[in-house]
Amino acid sequence: MKNTAIPLLIVPLLLIAGCSSSFLKVRDAVNSAPAWYGERRAEIRGEGYPDLSALPEVDPANVPGAALKGRADMGEALTAAFADPRASVAVGGAEEIRAIADSMIGGFGDIPPESDFLTEAEIAAIRSQFNVPRVTQDDY
Repeated sequence: MKNTAIPLLIVPLLLIAGCSSSFLKVRDAVNSAPAWYGERRAEIRGEGYPDLSALPEVDPANVPGAALKGRADMGEALTAAFADPRASVAVGGAEEIRAIADSMIGGFGDIPPESDFLTEAEIAAIRSQFNVPRVTQDDY
């Protein structure tokens, strides 16, 4: 009994001494923490947020929907600009489009004639120089 009583008394004392030293280490760490640590702890606890009744009210001259009225006026101006006959889509079909294309092409003048860079005989001579027999597996 004597042999077991001494270890049973020593073990709790060692545990208490170990825990108290770890509590001191934690306390020192908290006291030496950076400034943002305290702010973060307050945020986690829900402290530091403004009260809903203390929020500022919106300035009546700066109402969010006020800009929409100006956009509506700009939309009406764009609609009026696109009501111009020049902005209308061609509804005459292919004939009207062809007439517009012919009037535009007419401003460029005549199309130059085909060039006579190489004659057919010269082209055949060049092809014959590159026409070499190919090696196939049957040749081996």
